[in-house]
Amino acid sequence: MYQMGKEIDIQSSDRPRIALLLILSVSMVSSASILIRLSQSHPLVIVFWRTLLGAILMASLGLIRGDYTRQARDTVRQNWKWFVTIGLFLCLHFSAWFTSLFLTTVAASVVLTDSSPIFTALLSTFVLKEKLGAKSWAGTLIAVLGAILLAWGDLTSTGYGALSGDLLALLSALFLALYFIGGRRFARGVPITVYTSIVYATASLFTLVLCLLQGVNVVVLESTEMILFLALAIFPTVLGHSVNNYLLTLVPAYLVSAAVLGEPIGATLLAAAILNEIPPPITFVGFLVILAGIALVLTDLARRTRGNGLALDDTHGS
Repeated sequence: MYQMGKEIDIQSSDRPRIALLLILSVSMVSSASILIRLSQSHPLVIVFWRTLLGAILMASLGLIRGDYTRQARDTVRQNWKWFVTIGLFLCLHFSAWFTSLFLTTVAASVVLTDSSPIFTALLSTFVLKEKLGAKSWAGTLIAVLGAILLAWGDLTSTGYGALSGDLLALLSALFLALYFIGGRRFARGVPITVYTSIVYATASLFTLVLCLLQGVNVVVLESTEMILFLALAIFPTVLGHSVNNYLLTLVPAYLVSAAVLGEPIGATLLAAAILNEIPPPITFVGFLVILAGIALVLTDLARRTRGNGLALDDTHGS
């Protein structure tokens, strides 16, 4: 049984399977933004149903696999407060990102959301007082420049609504970084199905509270909408997020994080083909600059992980 946080040596025979899983996760996660944009529901309603159905699917798979062992239950009891916190981060990430997708282009929203490695590097510096490498600083500055270019393009071509979407996407990136950091630190000893079902269920409950506070009705009767919600739960959630969590048991976190470089490209291509959405040239420039910055940060994080490691990515917690 594979467990979160357990380091496993990569055998040469496992590499093709790992490569296929990485390709699967990137392609599945890339579909999320398109499925969200095709929905006619309120963004919070989409978050609620995606996380609720994702929790049901992963819990069912866990029951079939027999993952709810006494050891797993004991670990959950020890770390349940952290699991609830991680679920809150996932709720806030999805809520900010889904809303941004209806305010700005898919390309801008996805690439800004996937700038989470930048926030991971900054958190390691300002929260844990770790020294940030020269490449990480350079990558961060480059990504900021790209974000400014992208935001300027949205402001001049679309208006303040798109700029609000860009800011929400950046906020979602911060919550995404906290979500991944929490998973790496506090899910040790828990099967993937157990961990994700708890986190997804918690996220759905927090989202339900947000909906009630805002007077948003989560009851959806349209069959087309429910099909989209189910597709979100199966493809980007179970085959995307959950596969990423599984990959963290096989390879270092920075390798999984590197997959974020593929999602904006895949999502932008899908948006052009399905939604006929082609961003203006300056958005593409900002898009590429941000990806270059993220790549530099990931390179530096990889070097440090191979060396002394990052406290934020400590697989044994603290």
